[in-house]
Amino acid sequence: MVFGWLCSQPEIESRPPSRTDAPRTEPQSSQPPHVTIPEVSDFTKGEDNTGQCLATVISNICTFCFGIAIGWSAPSKALVLDHSAYSFTPSKQEWKWVCALLTLGAASWSIPMGLLMKSMGCKKVMILQLVPIGLGWSMLIFAKNVSMLYAGRFMQGMCGGALCVVVPVYTVEISQVRHRGALVSVFHGAFILGVIYSSAIGRLLDLWIINIVNLVLLLLCLLQFLIPESPSYYWARGNYSRANESLHWLRGKYYDTRKEMRQLMLEGTRSELALQQNIMLGFKRRKTRRSLCRASSLTIMQTLSGSTVFVFYSTHILVSMHLSYESAAALAVAEIFGFLVCFMLVDLAGRRPLLIITSLVTFVCTLYTGLCFKLKLITDHENSVPWASLVSMSLCAATYTAGLGPLTWLINVELFVKPMRPLGCSLSVTLNWLTAFVVVIWYGSGHEQRLAKPGVFFLMATVSLIVCIYGIIFLPETKDLTPQKIQQKLGGFMNTTNVASIDDSSSDDSDD
Repeated sequence: MVFGWLCSQPEIESRPPSRTDAPRTEPQSSQPPHVTIPEVSDFTKGEDNTGQCLATVISNICTFCFGIAIGWSAPSKALVLDHSAYSFTPSKQEWKWVCALLTLGAASWSIPMGLLMKSMGCKKVMILQLVPIGLGWSMLIFAKNVSMLYAGRFMQGMCGGALCVVVPVYTVEISQVRHRGALVSVFHGAFILGVIYSSAIGRLLDLWIINIVNLVLLLLCLLQFLIPESPSYYWARGNYSRANESLHWLRGKYYDTRKEMRQLMLEGTRSELALQQNIMLGFKRRKTRRSLCRASSLTIMQTLSGSTVFVFYSTHILVSMHLSYESAAALAVAEIFGFLVCFMLVDLAGRRPLLIITSLVTFVCTLYTGLCFKLKLITDHENSVPWASLVSMSLCAATYTAGLGPLTWLINVELFVKPMRPLGCSLSVTLNWLTAFVVVIWYGSGHEQRLAKPGVFFLMATVSLIVCIYGIIFLPETKDLTPQKIQQKLGGFMNTTNVASIDDSSSDDSDD
């Protein structure tokens, strides 16, 4: 199992308090109380990472189901437009809106669910998304006209917009810092697997059977009732015993939770407690505004990198490149390989190096693919190096899923302190989906659709180069850092080596 390597690594902690110190510390005190430091072996004893890995997998089941929904449009287009799926036949213009309304649904639902996460917790909000995606599949099953397709896709998008906020935040809050990157990358991996599954099953079954099967698959999401709420949620509400129980579920029955309970205490500074009462105060702080600008820029560039076009129009692109539909298998293998690379390296190499290197490779591959595409449009000849373009597209898919794809969701959460995550992350996700809406409309519009395609790849190449430069100049390295230390880097210590990591025993830094 791909998570197996996580379960065998012991964690070395430093200077935690006794079990009774953390809950009794008054929030007015800016310094932690004097404590007796136990032996390191006291903390590593009984550690079991199976819980956090299991919670990560279960929380991403709904992500997998949303990946199926967003990948539904590519294999279904031919079936719907060829009069073999429904009693009605949408026009090409109407089908463009069937694709685009999913992105609008996601954009409209991100901020409400982000704010609801603050009061209800991540777990309940994740379970709540079964309602819109279930109604969405039901509308597709019983669709009698185009309006029902519109409504179904919009509701499916609502689920995805909420999951892009809630699932990464939940994963960050339940995971240990040294495993945070790998576990959050599972979110993008589950999404990619859903898209691949949808593309594969679309070639094997009738559309009405596919819709029913996809609706039944939502029953797997009921496993989310078994996972705990994040310890941070309980701690923020003063329920210290439930926070301790959640840590034991995630880390093992005999795990010593004192160090992590101390960290939760240190994160509850007076400034963060004030933000919990009035979240809008956070935007008066320079560091919060910097976090929002960096996170939003990254989410927008993720969409402009071309991933949205590939998801909605993958079949169309392959046919235009004179490649068979079976060539999509090569892209699927490349995407899975890229995800595994990110999963294994993100907590070893760091976020910045991985993003910079993969973006640079993506730039070269997409530029070459765009040139191949332009050559095909000029010559209109079937032998215009299709296999060379397939290799280039596969490398592009691999580097995207190893870099910008999963790292966007991880960095989007890491750049914000906990009280600002509900609103900050949801704002950047909303911009991501609004950009996706513009891209889908742009690609599917115009009298000469062919003219837009080379431009898509040239745009992808340009964005990949911008991402590379962005990572070098503006992106702080967040590996092994607490939210407070990340904010310290945003305050002027970008990517220096003198910023302490999670293992340092220093207290929180004050904000501007």
